Amino acid sequence: MTIPLPAQALAASLLVTLSTSGCGLPSVSSDRPRVLAPELVAAPERLPAITPAGRGEAWRTCPDLIQSLQTSKLPDEVIELPQFNAWSPCLSGALIAQGHAAEGLDPRAAGERLYRELDLGTVPSSLAQDRPSAHYRLSDFKTAQVEITPSSVYLRDKGFVYELRVLAVGDFRDVGHSEWLVHFIERSVTGGSYNRTAILVVDPAADGALVAMDALDALRGHSQ
Repeated sequence: MTIPLPAQALAASLLVTLSTSGCGLPSVSSDRPRVLAPELVAAPERLPAITPAGRGEAWRTCPDLIQSLQTSKLPDEVIELPQFNAWSPCLSGALIAQGHAAEGLDPRAAGERLYRELDLGTVPSSLAQDRPSAHYRLSDFKTAQVEITPSSVYLRDKGFVYELRVLAVGDFRDVGHSEWLVHFIERSVTGGSYNRTAILVVDPAADGALVAMDALDALRGHSQ
């Protein structure tokens, strides 16, 4: 079992495992999680600067964000900023850097399972407002287009696009078996401004519905 790193130590380790821009891929080794979509894990060389209210200097690199996460919860007004979407590779890169390889279920059936089993009550999305029950699935919605691959599910309707894709497989929260790191996108296709990207950790070995945890919470929990 991996011993959680203190906030300063984890932030320092990310400075080593990420590229000089603070946004590269973690170094590859046999004991690291298996990355399935490296193009979604490596952040751009330049990230849009974010200055959280009352927190001094702006964030400009991935370690700036990760170090802030170790000390306090991010306010909703920061998470909801459109430019915060560009920072999602920092979250996936940090979880991969602190995770390790583990035995578990083959991710080749992940797309179908995410479509039929993921509890959307645990996913930060506008769909949560469309159902009175706290527990429902993507398959409950009648959408114009549904595409399922071994590692992803894509839905498109008149008003939105909704996509979940497995980025990496490994043990990201020291649960003792393999988990899925999932890239989530929801955006308006009708000219609206709604556009949300998030990184989720899903345990495919859990009994019952698949439950997602936001990477923001997973990273904070790892340091405590």
